[in-house]
Amino acid sequence: MTPPDRFRSATFDTYTPITPSQAEALSTVRWFTARVLTSPTLYERTKRFFGLSAASAPNGLYLVGPAGTGKTHLLAATYHALSPEVSCAFLHSSTLFRQTEPPADFAHALADQHTVCCLDEVEIDDPANEMRLVQFMKTLAARNVPLLATSNITPDTSLSSQLSSGRLHRFLQSEFSERYHIVEVKGADYRRTQDVERTGEGWVGPPEHTRPAMQQAYRATDDASRWWSFDDLRRASTEMSHPRLIDTLSAVDHLFIADISISNTDDALRLLRVIDALYLREDAPALYFTATAAPDAWFAPDAHAGVAQAVAEKFARTVSRIYALCSVHTVDPTPSEAC
Repeated sequence: MTPPDRFRSATFDTYTPITPSQAEALSTVRWFTARVLTSPTLYERTKRFFGLSAASAPNGLYLVGPAGTGKTHLLAATYHALSPEVSCAFLHSSTLFRQTEPPADFAHALADQHTVCCLDEVEIDDPANEMRLVQFMKTLAARNVPLLATSNITPDTSLSSQLSSGRLHRFLQSEFSERYHIVEVKGADYRRTQDVERTGEGWVGPPEHTRPAMQQAYRATDDASRWWSFDDLRRASTEMSHPRLIDTLSAVDHLFIADISISNTDDALRLLRVIDALYLREDAPALYFTATAAPDAWFAPDAHAGVAQAVAEKFARTVSRIYALCSVHTVDPTPSEAC
């Protein structure tokens, strides 16, 4: 339960705030870390053991903001600042949601080994995950294990709150605001506004123009490469387990995906899981793709409602990561070709 490879060197000093809210978030997370590292006195430990006082640090922080503002960096920096003096667990929300044991049991097992929990990318787009998250958070609170979480949405805009029902909605209304300090991390997507090392490329436009561009890049590489259509990727994601699929894709140096086109939430979730996994893996291949539309238009939130909108909002993070992995080019016909 450690941060992914991409964030293994993240520290507070390497986080550069651009906006006032980012500077405030950095200050708050540093304060939280210092409080956790401050050893309580014997008197305070005794009172806490008998339930006569709250823990020396708040139950947790909830870092919320759009994709690409450095929330995961701050979370990983907290982990590194606490470890190894304070035992800290770092996990993605998907790890919690994939557990076969009851979430309360999983939380108890985590609390038996760790003093603090860092939960990255909290996402709620179905009632089952909503129930798991609430039980997990309540159990950690009962065990006095501080929780730091990141999310792209505020609690009051979760799917459950939109539907005005469900355990998460009731939990948010009654307990969340008392247990967790919400920290906004606002700003532009640094993956688009700052220089980042992009190893891949994407071509957007008519297939008769984008495919030759990617074929040229495919022929130009001497390293191990794989060419799949998006249909191939979709089919593989149904026939293979997710870990096996990612291992298969990461076995090459260059991955070419032709004709990406998303028509439903199932397609969006499949691509989301693949891109997110590749983004976090140190041995991930350079990614290349073609599409008729820019990534922002593949599954835009304003074109959907309900569960699909929740998935689309989550997919915005994936789009941000695509721009971190690839230099995206718009391929237009030349005037002579357009005539």
